[in-house]
Amino acid sequence: MTIMAKTVVITLTVQTANLYGMNAPSQNQVDSCCALSDDNSGKSSNGTLEDFQSYVFINNNVRWVGVSNDREYSVAIDSIVYKPETSDVNFFDNATINGTGGRSANASAYVKNNLNLMNQLDIYTINFSVYDSGNSSKGFSIDPKLAINP
Repeated sequence: MTIMAKTVVITLTVQTANLYGMNAPSQNQVDSCCALSDDNSGKSSNGTLEDFQSYVFINNNVRWVGVSNDREYSVAIDSIVYKPETSDVNFFDNATINGTGGRSANASAYVKNNLNLMNQLDIYTINFSVYDSGNSSKGFSIDPKLAINP
């Protein structure tokens, strides 16, 4: 069976009321309020966000979207940042992929057209903001992984 290359959508779901209500949360507290999923069988073998790995396709788009589980809040993807100190290689042309801006921002970028990306890991940071019902927001980050779909 051949897998058709496609855009992969990575969804960050946040327990926004809990996270927004915390004063200076630790990274473990931030992680405990977040869940990652994608539409291409991404998973975490040990259940942690740091181990969550999405499989993306060479020369195809990746989109990151934020979802709130509380109606009074929204989640904005502010930026995706390559972490050279922990990654094998950057899958994208830019080290920082900026979000579209605003309280429901998302981010997207094309994976390089380079077969040398196979069997490599791109460990990156998702910088995101939680907005309350007004215009106040708080920023947070998590650090998952990307791999190339074989």
